[in-house]
Order: sequence, then structure tokens, then C-alpha cells
Amino acid sequence: MNQTSSTANFTQHQRAKIAIIGAGCLPCINLMKGFVDKAEELAGCHIALMDVDADRLELTYTIGLKLLQHAGVNLTLEHTTLQEEALEDADFVLVTFRTGGLQARHLDETIPLRYNLIGQDTIGPGGFFYALRTTPVVAGIAAEMEKVAPKAFLLNFMNPGSIVNEAIAHSSGIRVIGLNNHPTHPIQTFAHLAGMIASPEQLLYPRTVGLSQGDWTTAVWREGSDILPRIVAWCQEYINTQPTMTSSNYEQIMLATLTAHYNAIPSPYMHYYYFPEQVLQFQQQRPTSPAEDLMAQVPQLMALYKIEAQKDVPSLTKSEACGVLDILSAILNDTGDEIVLSTQNKGAINFLEDDRVVEVPCMVDGRGATPLTQGDGGLAINQTGLISLIAEYTGATARAALWGTRRDAIKALVANPLVMSYSRAEKVYDELAAAHAPYLPERLLK
Repeated sequence: MNQTSSTANFTQHQRAKIAIIGAGCLPCINLMKGFVDKAEELAGCHIALMDVDADRLELTYTIGLKLLQHAGVNLTLEHTTLQEEALEDADFVLVTFRTGGLQARHLDETIPLRYNLIGQDTIGPGGFFYALRTTPVVAGIAAEMEKVAPKAFLLNFMNPGSIVNEAIAHSSGIRVIGLNNHPTHPIQTFAHLAGMIASPEQLLYPRTVGLSQGDWTTAVWREGSDILPRIVAWCQEYINTQPTMTSSNYEQIMLATLTAHYNAIPSPYMHYYYFPEQVLQFQQQRPTSPAEDLMAQVPQLMALYKIEAQKDVPSLTKSEACGVLDILSAILNDTGDEIVLSTQNKGAINFLEDDRVVEVPCMVDGRGATPLTQGDGGLAINQTGLISLIAEYTGATARAALWGTRRDAIKALVANPLVMSYSRAEKVYDELAAAHAPYLPERLLK
């Protein structure tokens, strides 16, 4: 294992070990800048980077080490290709990888379209197979944590978060906290467009109720005032202009329409459920999939990062995934900050089972994430009904991913609100299963 202190005179005891599984992914490079930005709050922590791709891991490590050394911060860094070494005695384990890579995502996005089903890597049949590939791997990490780091928090930064979190919560004694990793959320976007905040990054306190990838926000506090009515008014004015839907703006128009009609802000995935025919039409018209677009960018990004790795002081324009670091800081410093996270319900939402993993405001302190009671969250029965349906699908999929057979998995897929057809579920399942066979347990193939 390669280990280097970022400060030559570092003598104090290690405060906490933070293991990052999947550290070779490109966003983790920008996460290193986030550690520099949060260094005072995380002082004394030790970061263990792990990935099976040694070259990419080395790139993250090289840039990260130079950033830490240049800043002179009280953090240490190591890297290893051995998962057990990274996990041993960890206090926090951040998982951020994609089983099958972007090529698997491309299949998730394109194969369902052949059956007139939404093609997306987080919800629908694509998200279902992302969960089937990912859940057993994360469950394996949790099982290893029980042996070498039983008191650690597992911080899940991967999609589909609701299914993965549900599986770990019901199969492991490890404490799992799910993070929303969508790059932009309608809450910040619409608040910014409505003139309520100066930038989409400004801190807000939303009352978000539901599941990861399936929730509504029924209040948004800024400096003690609920600004949701102003956001709803802006969305109503926006849709009153009857903007023409295009491939670049249809998601914003659909989400604004839902906000105006329901007086609540939907999650970035809700438009798939409320406007499936229109979304499908736009998806089928795309010349390339989102995964193909990302794959086309990777060589250039890799080249740029390799150039930065050669510099004494790498230059990164942004710090990625700072929400992860906010959670680490809140737990380590016992702050009691309020953050929207995914954790076990424990009565926070009254229309879902107590052991269901939900996404709600949580108090984050030295104990972890404690969900704050929301009741029905201010939602109407027509909203809670869909969330309940997604929750049951989520539970069925988590169980199929961990223990099920092909037949169990197909029945879980049928319960997906975007499928609801056994015949189509069976056909799309068999094609996606064949395409992803190298990454699936044998029990799901027969």
C-alpha cells in the first residue's frame, strides 16, 4: 500500500479513516479539491483511495497528493488496488463506481427504447439493470466492512440509490446513508431562475419527502422564509409563455409544469413518470445516447488531467461531490446540520413502512443521519400513491438483486411504474440480461 503524508510535520493521531471505493473515476479527481476546501473541518483525517484500475487510481492519487501538499493541510492520503486494505479500520466508506462502465450505461439507455420503454440508467428497465449489477457488489463491500470496519458508515453516492440503499439496509448491519448525486436539482435551478438565490449553489433548506429518485419538495426555506410560493409563481409564469419543447429544454418545461400544477417541486426524475410518452419520443429522436456523449468526452478529459498531474500544482476549476464532505464534516464535528439524505424511515413518513429507505431531511451529527418526522409531508393522496408504488417496486428489486432468480427479477420489473406489463418486461429483461451477463449472478440468468 502506498501512503504519503500531505504535511511533513504531521504528528497528531489519525482522526478518521475515509475509504473511497472507485477512486479511479474522474469525478474523484475533483473530489480531491473538495478535501482541500474542507480541510479545516476534516483536519487529521486519512483518505484511502481504492480502485481496480491502477492507472486511473494513480492519476487521482497523484493529483490529490499534490493538491494536499501545496495547500499544506492536515490530511493524509494513500492508494491501493486491494479493497480489504482500503476498508480495514475505516470510519467512512464512500462507494462511487459503475459496474460495467459507460458501455453498460449505453445499453441501459438504448435497449429499452426498442420496446417503447423509457431508456435511462437510473429509473425504468435501465435503472433496474444498473441495480442488478451494482447491488451485489455493494452488498459484498458491506459484508467485508462487517469484518474489518463494523462501525463504519457506508456512504452511497451511486444510482439507483433507493434500491442499493434498500438492499444494504435489509441485508447488513452496516449503517448506510444515501446521497443524492444528481448534478442539478430543480430546487436550486428554479430558485435561481426565480431570483430567490444568487447562484444554484446557495444553501437552501428543503422539505423533501419520498424516495431517492421519487420525491416532492413541499417547502424551501431561505433565511427563515419559505420561498416555495415564489418558485411556484415563477414556474407558472414560465409555462404560461408556452415555451416550445426541444431536446435541450423539455425536462425543464416538464418539471416546471409539475411544480406549477402540484405546488411542489418534483425530483429530477418525476417527469419520466408523469410524461412518459413525450419523454420517450425525445429519447428515440436522439442521435446518440447520453452515455455515448460522455464516452466521447473521456479521452479529452483524461488527457487534460494527465497534463495537470505533471504540474507541481494541478489546477482544478471545481470541487466535486462536496455534499459528501458536508456529511463527513457534520458527523465528525457533531454539528446536527439538517441535510436531505436517504436513510431508514423509522416513522418519518407516515404512508410508508418504517423499515423502508426514504429521502427526507435528516439531522446529521455524531450518531449519523436521523430522519426528521414529516408525516405525509404535505402531499396529496395522488402524490403519495405513486411514491408508494415506487417504494414497493424498490423493495422487490432489492430482494431480487440480492437473492432472486430470473423469474423473481422479471416480476419485480413488472412492478416498475414505467413498465407494468409482464410480456414487455420479460422481453426487455432477457435482452438486457444477455447484454449484461458478465456482470450478473448466474441465478438471474436462468
